Amino acid sequence: MRETRKAIILLTVLMSLLVLAACGDPTQGHLKAGNDFTTAGQYEEAVEEYEAALELDPDNVDVMTNLGVAYYQLGQPSMAIDMYNKAIAIAPEDADIRSNLAASYVQKFEPEGTTEPLEMALEQYQKAVELEPDLPEAHYGLGVVYMLLGQTEDAITSFEKFQELDKGTDAQATENAQAILEQLRGQ
Repeated sequence: MRETRKAIILLTVLMSLLVLAACGDPTQGHLKAGNDFTTAGQYEEAVEEYEAALELDPDNVDVMTNLGVAYYQLGQPSMAIDMYNKAIAIAPEDADIRSNLAASYVQKFEPEGTTEPLEMALEQYQKAVELEPDLPEAHYGLGVVYMLLGQTEDAITSFEKFQELDKGTDAQATENAQAILEQLRGQ
């Protein structure tokens, strides 16, 4: 009788695990929904889904990063910066997150204001390139920052490195880099 009881308990536990697996992880469900909204360009809805996922799993770097992307797309660089900084606290060696953080600092820059956001962006892009030397978007971003800071030679070097690494995945960036290089070289 005792063996039967153990078997029933074990079977009940296994069935419970199967039911939980079939239901899926709610965090992943919100993450997927957020990604779908992001792909559709519905960033406000994406933010809602990512925030719901973050409530369930507050240390999920993927959710933080994607939430940062949505905030960036909504033109809310301070919120994006906050999310990326939280993600970097958990994953400090992630070059992509650092590159995204840098882009948010560039977005925050106002020509009439201080250059502090550009200096913060420069620091993060440099760290991203240090961590992953072949990250094209970090070199592109460095080029933009150097250009905005009036450091023409460094901008040219960065855009040339971008072109060397560019695989054409972002046609607009490819085209812009060429146009900017021609302008910087005085062509």
